[in-house]
Amino acid sequence: MLPSSTRKPVQEPVVSVSITSLPAWEHYRVGLLPRYQLDNGQIRMEVLALGGIVRKLELKRDDGSWQNLVLGCDSAGDYLSQKACLGSIVGRWANRIANSSCKVDGQTLELDANLYPHHLHGGLAGFHHRVFQLCPIEDGLQLKLTSADGEAGFPGNLDVVVNYRLDGSNWKVEMAAEVDKPCPVNLTQHSYFNFGHALTDYQLECHAPYIVLTDNEGIPVTLERSDKSPLNLSGNARIGDLFEQPLEEIRQVGGLDHCYLWTNDDRQLKPRVTVTAPTTGLKMTLHSDQPGMQIYTGNHLGGTPAYEGRCYKHHQGIALEPGLWPDAPNQPGDTKGILRPGERYQHTSVYQFERI
Repeated sequence: MLPSSTRKPVQEPVVSVSITSLPAWEHYRVGLLPRYQLDNGQIRMEVLALGGIVRKLELKRDDGSWQNLVLGCDSAGDYLSQKACLGSIVGRWANRIANSSCKVDGQTLELDANLYPHHLHGGLAGFHHRVFQLCPIEDGLQLKLTSADGEAGFPGNLDVVVNYRLDGSNWKVEMAAEVDKPCPVNLTQHSYFNFGHALTDYQLECHAPYIVLTDNEGIPVTLERSDKSPLNLSGNARIGDLFEQPLEEIRQVGGLDHCYLWTNDDRQLKPRVTVTAPTTGLKMTLHSDQPGMQIYTGNHLGGTPAYEGRCYKHHQGIALEPGLWPDAPNQPGDTKGILRPGERYQHTSVYQFERI
């Protein structure tokens, strides 16, 4: 068997995907919100037009029952009130832009300072609060959105297309975007995963050569070689053991909230990070063609609305956010994340689930 660092998504026989329209939700702020359920017999997921949110992602157990693997809540109002971007598409810019400002071709952009003084996850007009158009496709669902020139301070009209596809025990996410003015673009899927027990028992494996070290507001300060860092995940690190280390990098953000980085990456789809839950016997490998992977252990989830009228606690889920590194438009190097007219932004991720 290939080691997890080189393993490719499992190629399983194609099984038809059942696509069912569920009763729509409605909210006075955003109107009617269609919902769909996708089911291929191995994976079943519920998708909302609001934010392109994956409300539930369920894996079939050997006994035929279903195990939900993601965090979610019960109403449009709950999703609109929470700030964790549960299950949503995040854009135009996932992660932070320092001081809510960057330059594009010599012009300074002033963006929403929704994490004052910084910009986070698309700002007040972020995609997690927008309504996508949903359209069934052969093996899943296509989501479309147009973001108007000037929203959250971003230039240009941006057209976004996202495909959620099911293939055996794999969930594939394809993102594409085009714009009519030069604009920073960095999209990600922001589901939080919980495999049925405490996050501290999970094991993380990631072979990125670098870690982006930040200040206490999440703005990059320097790169550190992973093999020289106590946050190195190449040895299948247990999350609880990382938390117990007396590290400033852990203390200042309340857990993991760090970008693992492949510099000079060729943008080919590769396994980037593996999450293993030994207690429940489940493993997820996230394959991505992006050079960065933000690993966030839900350090500020406390009080976020949950299913059945409950609230989540800190560290109740882990978000894996493939994309560029934080504040890329302001950082050294050539990768600024600026999409230009005539170019096409493309981003693919595959979530591979295995019982172990």
